[in-house]
Amino acid sequence: MSNKRYGLNYERKEKLLWQSHGYTVMRCRGSFGRFDLIVGGANWRLISVKSTKQIYYSYKKELEEIEKFGAEVSKGTIKMLVLYHKGKRKVLYQKVI
Repeated sequence: MSNKRYGLNYERKEKLLWQSHGYTVMRCRGSFGRFDLIVGGANWRLISVKSTKQIYYSYKKELEEIEKFGAEVSKGTIKMLVLYHKGKRKVLYQKVI
């Protein structure tokens, strides 16, 4: 399985997770921007999904980009960075704007 397909599978998995909780989810297909999913509900969520097979990988660059983002969206929006490592989900970053 290619690295791209590996990552896309986890984006789809994350999308299904939010949909199963009753949220409306839009996947930003083909986007190489900061966020992969936009989740609608009482508060909007902007989610960046990362996946790796490596034991250690630094997401410092991605965290800095996500941290800077915020002036363009409404208050109450939640920014998230979600990591999938060997099938396990871990929220690395979550902040309410």
